[in-house]
Amino acid sequence: MAKTTGSDLLIRALQAEGVDTVFGIAGDHILHMLDQMYDAPLRMIDFRHESGAAHAADSYSRILRKGGVMLSTTPGHANALPALANAMHSEAPIINIAGSAESANIGRGAMQEFDQVGAAKPITKGAWDVPSPARIPEYVALAFRTALSGRQGPVHLTIPHDFQGAEVDDAEVVRYAPREYGTPLQVLGDPAQIDRAIDVLNSAERPVIFAGSSAGATAIPSEVQRLVETMRIPFFSEDSGRALIPDSHEYSMGLGYIPLNATVRNVSEADVVLMLGKRLDYTNGFGGNPPFASDMKFIVVDPSSAQVARARTAEVGIVGDLGPVITQMADAAEKRSWTERTEWVTKLRSAHDDWHAGLDDLGKVENPMHPMHVSKTLQKFIDDDTHVTWDGGDYCHFLRASIKRDKPFRFHNVSSFGMIGVALPYALGAQVALPDSTVVVGNGDGSLGFNGMEIDTMVRHNLPVKMFIGNNSIWGIDWQIQKGLYGRPVWTDLLPTRYDIMAQGLGAYGEHVTRAEDLEGAMNRAFAYDGPALLNIDIEQVISPVAEAAISRKMGTHG
Repeated sequence: MAKTTGSDLLIRALQAEGVDTVFGIAGDHILHMLDQMYDAPLRMIDFRHESGAAHAADSYSRILRKGGVMLSTTPGHANALPALANAMHSEAPIINIAGSAESANIGRGAMQEFDQVGAAKPITKGAWDVPSPARIPEYVALAFRTALSGRQGPVHLTIPHDFQGAEVDDAEVVRYAPREYGTPLQVLGDPAQIDRAIDVLNSAERPVIFAGSSAGATAIPSEVQRLVETMRIPFFSEDSGRALIPDSHEYSMGLGYIPLNATVRNVSEADVVLMLGKRLDYTNGFGGNPPFASDMKFIVVDPSSAQVARARTAEVGIVGDLGPVITQMADAAEKRSWTERTEWVTKLRSAHDDWHAGLDDLGKVENPMHPMHVSKTLQKFIDDDTHVTWDGGDYCHFLRASIKRDKPFRFHNVSSFGMIGVALPYALGAQVALPDSTVVVGNGDGSLGFNGMEIDTMVRHNLPVKMFIGNNSIWGIDWQIQKGLYGRPVWTDLLPTRYDIMAQGLGAYGEHVTRAEDLEGAMNRAFAYDGPALLNIDIEQVISPVAEAAISRKMGTHG
């Protein structure tokens, strides 16, 4: 009888799910699986810290809309936990696999033992101990189904080291081998609720649409555009749903976050709001007044029934995956006659254009350098296919607010969890996912410290990410909020560190930019460099609209 090792079963199961890339760090409890994977047709990207590997898998999975696999040993799993918590907010289908000590020794002080599954459960969609070597394929399939269904998110599997090297009879394995079910079939919305939603939208005078991460997971951009163009409704986007229709489209009003797009303030006048996979959470006042009117009607489309009518009652709630539901809605909408809401669309477009003109005016060539000068200069070097990631306090809020997007799946930002330090590994994962695209990251000097060593990973794997660090020697947003509320900073001052020299030491291109006049030339050199490049840019300690809003909110001067 032919026999197969547990590690080979894992590789087969991953390949059955379409996996061709894995992220992680080596360690005692996964050495057997790594040795077997080395000879398999898998791209293996090794990192300097497990959180970086998990963040990269997060980015990779959302760009390619497939499961991202991250491997670690036991203490490495502990290092990865914060990134899994972040992935629940970013809705990234990470399949986090950790080894452990031999199964027979668990519970009696085994090497590096801790409750891996128990630690992962509260911050994932599911976490399991694989009970036997033969059942590895069954649990891999369970992990992928769970991560990719409903509101997507991370999952965890623990596979003891002895299960990896154990030999299993092929006859026993057949029972658990994956078949042709593939990833989860997409869930349609209830047709009656679709018709009700279209009725409400058709009669609306001042409707708007918000698209969030769950839309980014399954929506077909051309179908989103068909829906928007048929109904002629203004459209905002955020997170993984960013630019599902181009920012240059006549109905796109850009970023759907009030502090970084004053256009959104006009939702106070909206009579109907269609939420496409966007939560009613702290970013939009939990659906309250402000920013919405008390008598405004919500139509909520979400893959999770728990999100329908949470925080505020929905006029219509549709449970289903955004991809098929949007197509259903577009089909239903095409059967109706729609009126052009000229005055409403013009008002939003005027607010949008005024907001961006105001931002543009901030980007003067002067010293100290304003973050908007970095934004205006950077826009000369990027195109629609460029992937951008923003991370870190006040500096990057200006870039996030001002740099438009015309192509979906080319944008990352700090998630609603607010975990900074994600940008470098996000960008690294984006470059793995998009090898032929330019990948850019804007990073504050504080947040760079969390995963800065992953520059070494970029160098070793020839990932030519371009990094633009805004260095103002402070933890920007907290420094500004402390000054605004308490009159002094505490624990928020940093040193004017030479991150360009750090990058050079790790094998990347590094340059220090101290004057606005020199920035464009430095960017020319960074983009021309055949490999990862970092510009350490001295910027002004200027407050962002997000920090201003936070101060106003806490002082009770803003809703």
